[in-house]
Amino acid sequence: MVTAEAAKIVIVKKTSLSSIRRKVPDNGFTYLESPFTPLSLTAVLQAAVAQLGLRQDACSTHLKLDRDRILQQLLETNLILREHDQDRTNFLARSIHDIRVPLTAIQGYCGMLLAGQVGSIDPEQTRILERMQRSVSRLCRLVGAVMDLGTGSPGVNKLTLEPASIEACAHQAVYEILPSVQRKQISVRVDVESPTGVLLFDAGQLEQVLTNLLDNACKFTPKGGEINIRGRSITTQGLWGIGSAESTAAYRVDVTDTGRGIDPGHIEQIFDEHTSYGDSMDRSGSGLGLAICRMIIHAHNGRIWTDSGTQGASFSFVLPFTRSFNHTLASQAAV
Repeated sequence: MVTAEAAKIVIVKKTSLSSIRRKVPDNGFTYLESPFTPLSLTAVLQAAVAQLGLRQDACSTHLKLDRDRILQQLLETNLILREHDQDRTNFLARSIHDIRVPLTAIQGYCGMLLAGQVGSIDPEQTRILERMQRSVSRLCRLVGAVMDLGTGSPGVNKLTLEPASIEACAHQAVYEILPSVQRKQISVRVDVESPTGVLLFDAGQLEQVLTNLLDNACKFTPKGGEINIRGRSITTQGLWGIGSAESTAAYRVDVTDTGRGIDPGHIEQIFDEHTSYGDSMDRSGSGLGLAICRMIIHAHNGRIWTDSGTQGASFSFVLPFTRSFNHTLASQAAV
């Protein structure tokens, strides 16, 4: 018996053909009487090949129909996802608008108090109001950053790049988290050197980065622990290009703590938005703060990363020095 996939050819004697047909159920067999001639064998084989071709065509048609059906379902699903994404973006925009309204009002009231429009205030009250106004401004920027993350369109062009003091940004960030630091009796040390090159950055955005990193460190540092902020000029090699041997002058900031470390398996994903791996004490799932840090640092053409040791964690970022101050200002003016 010769078998070719679904085509079954059975060679039998003429005298046995009737009995075999009665005993063997009809399963698509083709019977060839023996002895057979080359002509009869050729005819049977041609019929078998034609039958296989028809079956393969039917199978191909069935597969094509399945493929078209799957493609149609994917297209419909994609349209539904786009509608949901648009609904989410619209909801986010409406929510952020509702949040910004009272924040703007608070900023206005702080400005009125600082201007003495409702009475005189002493120097200490002025200092507190100025800090409060900066905190409200930071909250407004945070709301904008959440909007940028939600819509997938970081506001790179919103940056105001100009000379500013990183040390002042660090001290303002410490002030922002001061209540948490005092409650947990955490000591914070700021050791920020002056840049050796021209460093242009958006002071408000950098305050946001430092505040988020300090807030993360404070959250996971135990009572009586330590947080250190260190800034210094460095020379990097191949930092902005894999395999690049070019040395680049930059400024590096490290925020280290004595709290719980980071699972090495989660270090690569810790800056992803909506990251969550474990319980509330797993700093790998620390919300949008680190994702916002990455977005801001990348908008400054910098790089941010984290390391985890046996005790505590370290978050670091670098910002490149500007080669030509005048050229940078000219480029901003052109934009």
